Amino acid sequence: MQRRQFIQTSALGSAAGVMGLTGCATVGGGSGPKVVVVGGGYGGATAAKYVRMWSDYGIQVTLVEPNASFVSCPISNLVIGGSKTMADITTPYDNLTRRHGVTVVQDSVTSIDPQARKVKLASGGELAYDRLILSPGVDLMNDTLPGLMKPGAQDKVLHAWKAGPQTVALRRQLESMRDGGVYAITIPMAPYRCPPGPYERACQVANYFSKAKPKSKVLILDENDDVTSKGPLFKKAWADRYKGIIEYRSKHKVVDVDATTNTLKFEFNDDLKADVLN
Repeated sequence: MQRRQFIQTSALGSAAGVMGLTGCATVGGGSGPKVVVVGGGYGGATAAKYVRMWSDYGIQVTLVEPNASFVSCPISNLVIGGSKTMADITTPYDNLTRRHGVTVVQDSVTSIDPQARKVKLASGGELAYDRLILSPGVDLMNDTLPGLMKPGAQDKVLHAWKAGPQTVALRRQLESMRDGGVYAITIPMAPYRCPPGPYERACQVANYFSKAKPKSKVLILDENDDVTSKGPLFKKAWADRYKGIIEYRSKHKVVDVDATTNTLKFEFNDDLKADVLN
């Protein structure tokens, strides 16, 4: 859909939509076309901004996002490696309000009523809309590894693929790891979000080890047959810059994890222990 088409259909839809919803218990209010955006990642925040801009600020936009600030997952590997801080990758959502007049509701959507054009919030409120944009992002399937569902396991064995508290926690695990320890990062079968991400993280950790913990090792345990993205580039870096630090192993499918002993269990390969599991 082109910009003009989107704005026209949003405005026309308000004639039928808003009239029937003015009696609802809603967060926010006012007349005019309403767009609700669910999720404040790159997609949702960008959509909220440009719906406002492209409508010459004539469409009311409400962004529903549980967090107070946007934390960029891209670039977060640099925080884990020690060359960036959390402040470098964190942007408060009130920038959207100050600069573009977007209403930001710090909450989560629990259900959608497409007939009534309403979303229900975890806090109990409702939002009426003429057009709805869903951009909640992806989530992790922790239940595929039974050991991760045990109490406290997810606080010890971190993924840090949702930038935020786990980014900081993983960095601290690496800082407290003994020199001569092993950091093991697992990679699932493709497709997965951001194919080069795990290999980039391995390089960032290896760079940190080369300066602060030169006896330590990075072990990449990849379920795939080979590096899934930029293979020649990564392999050259591992050989030229991180020889003796990074070890790559393909065809390692993780089927479970024991957080109490920091042990990975594989479908065919032997169990493996590491000082830090990721």
